[in-house]
Amino acid sequence: MTLVTLDVRPLLAAGEDPLDSVVAAATPLTPEDELVLEAPFNPLPLRKILARIGFSSEALPAPGGMWRIACRRDGRGALSGPEEGCAGLPAEAPLWREDGQLHMDVRGLAMPLPLRAILRLAGTLDHAETVIIHHERDPLFLYAELAELGWRLERLDDAAPGELRFRLIWGH
Repeated sequence: MTLVTLDVRPLLAAGEDPLDSVVAAATPLTPEDELVLEAPFNPLPLRKILARIGFSSEALPAPGGMWRIACRRDGRGALSGPEEGCAGLPAEAPLWREDGQLHMDVRGLAMPLPLRAILRLAGTLDHAETVIIHHERDPLFLYAELAELGWRLERLDDAAPGELRFRLIWGH
């Protein structure tokens, strides 16, 4: 049995998406091996991606506000442990209306707060409402989560330098 430990906290602190590093670490593993991820939160969207490629995972809170996620390639894709690894974290993101549309600015929020703020907002919206999301990176983990709720993101071309803008729209 091989045990591979990957601490994604430095990647997140640098503003990098850890998905490629996690997939690279997970790909060569056999069912006897284990991948342990160390993260500052329970990365449920990432765990769902791993589940789609046959990894079951268990998330456990660890000392110092850290999370350890044990992943095994067992073909089941089961998720265990707390569903809410970020409970209690503030997801403050400014909201305002401009030109008849609701806007949310998640720039500058530490991960996973932008994802949580957008998902929380999507859960409160009327399906006729659209929202312009101001972000600083492409929220890769967010697409699947929103699709499960019936929402999608459409990238807009009118963003300022250093900013990405998306329109949150109901429907597929």
